[in-house]
Amino acid sequence: MLPQSFQQQLEQAKQLPPFPEDYQFQLLEFFDQHGVLMSLVNGEYVEEHSRSHDYDPWYLGLFLDEELAFCSVGSQIVLNRLENMVTLQQKLGLF
Repeated sequence: MLPQSFQQQLEQAKQLPPFPEDYQFQLLEFFDQHGVLMSLVNGEYVEEHSRSHDYDPWYLGLFLDEELAFCSVGSQIVLNRLENMVTLQQKLGLF
């Protein structure tokens, strides 16, 4: 089960439209159930936390400019507001 605060963010994000194809974000953050994995500000790494090579996160999320943009639970994608941003999805290996 997802933490309640995150579940609320997820439900709110599901009501928002996808990001436009040409959206230029300044802040990108990946996180899992343990916290932030990586943060980029204007394309520069500002925070990165490693996990063991055999680590299998229960869920992964991606925020763009503090808005939840993508979330997967296990192998199931439960939110994808990046659907118009094909180049970003390719770079991130999301498809």
